[in-house]
Amino acid sequence: MTRAPVDGGHRVAHHGAMSVVDSRRHDHRDPGSPDGSDSSNERQSRRELRDLLLSAARDLMQEEGVQTAPTNLTFKRVFERVERTTGRTVTNASVIRRLWDNMADFQADVLISISQDERRPELEHTLDTIGRMLDESDLSTPQSRRRALQQLCRTAGEGITGLFDDSALGTAWISVLAVATTAPDPTLRERMVGALSSGFDTVAEFWEPTFAGLFGYLGFRIREPRTVRQFTEAVLAWSQGNAIRHRVSGGIPRLTLPTGPDGGAQEWTLFSVGLEGIVHQFFEPDPDVDAPTPA
Repeated sequence: MTRAPVDGGHRVAHHGAMSVVDSRRHDHRDPGSPDGSDSSNERQSRRELRDLLLSAARDLMQEEGVQTAPTNLTFKRVFERVERTTGRTVTNASVIRRLWDNMADFQADVLISISQDERRPELEHTLDTIGRMLDESDLSTPQSRRRALQQLCRTAGEGITGLFDDSALGTAWISVLAVATTAPDPTLRERMVGALSSGFDTVAEFWEPTFAGLFGYLGFRIREPRTVRQFTEAVLAWSQGNAIRHRVSGGIPRLTLPTGPDGGAQEWTLFSVGLEGIVHQFFEPDPDVDAPTPA
């Protein structure tokens, strides 16, 4: 059997750096230019302004959190932040009915943007932790591979729990979920709930090939008729539910198990215990796998 590299499925979406907006540019077209002669530049300018305002609003939300209304997400506050950080002055006239119909429409797009944000530094950190663990693991026998998998669940589960709790995006995501499911306007609520579902798919698409490569490297295969995508969805649902629970309780439940060397005691989070249970429901040792070539 040919063993897939650990990062064989690792695909991370990187956002291109936002273009620097010249503070001397104005939101309105030069009155002296012929009407319609610069329509392409006008569209580009609107896209740049829209991206700039969404980025500023996301930063504001990550610093302060999404309030219930969200009352802190107003044009005035976002415009002030843009002027403070870029020197560019933005007015209501340059935004309302040009980029968004009203402030509620703008707020919905900001929350949608947060829910679909692919800038996920916590994922990179988690993958780095997994890579270091595998470098130090003995994968030469079926027994040692099972132990490596067990320790991977324990350590990675601990890391994912802590990172989500500390992540600004994690905080924003939970707030978006609360706002999206309670928004009084049914049209906006439908838009935000749809965006959250799309965001779930984005994360699953990242992790699915990553999990496939990881378990293939460890010498495990999916238990048919289950699929790697189903496993990915189960893990994400488990992690998201635990994240909400931890936000409410303010703590991470733990227990001690005899899983260390020679049966020694090790501390586990409840999330890690559940993660190991999900793993064994979906994966089994691959009898055709050979030990990996030492790095």
